[in-house]
Amino acid sequence: MLFSPALFEVGFATLAALPYAKHGFDLLMARKRTLSRPNESYSGTLTILLPIWNEANILTQKLNNLKETCQTFKPHIVIIDSASTDQSVSIAEQWGDKGAFATYELLKMEQRQGKTAAVKKALEHINRSIKTDLVLMTDADAMFESNTVPKLLQWFAEPSIGCVGATPKRIGQRVEEEGHRNLFSMVRNLESKIDSTLFLEGSCMVWRTEALDVHALNETSNADDAQIATNVRINGLRVIQDDDAHFIDHAPLERKEHSRQKVRRAQGLQRHLLRQRQHWFNRRHGKFATILRQEAALHLLTPLLLVCTMVAMLARWALIGFAEIDFSNATLTTLHVGLFAVEACVLLSWFTVRFGIKIPVLNQLGSIVDSNIHLVRSLWNSSRGTSLHMWDQHLDGRN
Repeated sequence: MLFSPALFEVGFATLAALPYAKHGFDLLMARKRTLSRPNESYSGTLTILLPIWNEANILTQKLNNLKETCQTFKPHIVIIDSASTDQSVSIAEQWGDKGAFATYELLKMEQRQGKTAAVKKALEHINRSIKTDLVLMTDADAMFESNTVPKLLQWFAEPSIGCVGATPKRIGQRVEEEGHRNLFSMVRNLESKIDSTLFLEGSCMVWRTEALDVHALNETSNADDAQIATNVRINGLRVIQDDDAHFIDHAPLERKEHSRQKVRRAQGLQRHLLRQRQHWFNRRHGKFATILRQEAALHLLTPLLLVCTMVAMLARWALIGFAEIDFSNATLTTLHVGLFAVEACVLLSWFTVRFGIKIPVLNQLGSIVDSNIHLVRSLWNSSRGTSLHMWDQHLDGRN
């Protein structure tokens, strides 16, 4: 009788690990591939899209940063405000260096509808009024290095490239966030070498205007950056992350704020991947279809299988508590002792990131466990009909 829950636990855990093993193997095979930035300067037109909501504390700093880092290109800039309740609008209107840009426009929404709705409205305006070659989207709390934009724009000398994202340098991030982001950045870079990555950072990403179908953006969901990246690739052009072009932002320092941000992000990605299910096995997309369905398995299937693993584990513990173990049965004893050891290792790894204890290898495993906890929480929110596409930003780095 004690065999049954143990076998279920092993079976569910094995199934949960398979997407990691398959995607990990594919990424390992891509390590030796090269992805070289063209050594050519960009000569087309560029428009910066800056969505804001209650960014009064950092908006001046952001505009000054854009002026300093983009002066070579003299881009257009479109700021769209999602009905801020602070001084963001007046700061944007009164900023004194508007001449640093080819044109300077401020769009105002009468009510807050979420970032994706604001981005969609701004892009429709850009398509009608500016007719730009490229759009660079950035967040108010993301600061560029001096060479960030030039490096990103160089990629567009290659006709097959449709969208490029920068790599984050996060200040003050927690141990679990550091492990997660390092792993996530590595995965994005390797997916870029295989074909394309569908996840970029909306804090700094550039795409060809003609490659994006603006009407495909879902206004009632977040993950606008993933929506844009995926749409560009589905329309035939590659999407990559540049591991040598960086932006700087602040990660939440408090565990509660960190978790809230992760759950919100997780829900957006899960809902986005589910909406793309018609492309999971579309041969027209080549290797990108493989990446798409593997990411879907990691974000949707694996968390559910881990919940089943947890239920089987608790059932096994309950049976052990009410039954006597026959230690003369070597197979049964070895199975349970082995499972105890694995469970203890997983729990210890999660504690290391939960409480900020830096231990190599355990931190990597703990980051994966912690990420799946947030994926389960986001699935639970979605099952209850709770949408997180509108949120209050964390205040770390905004004062």
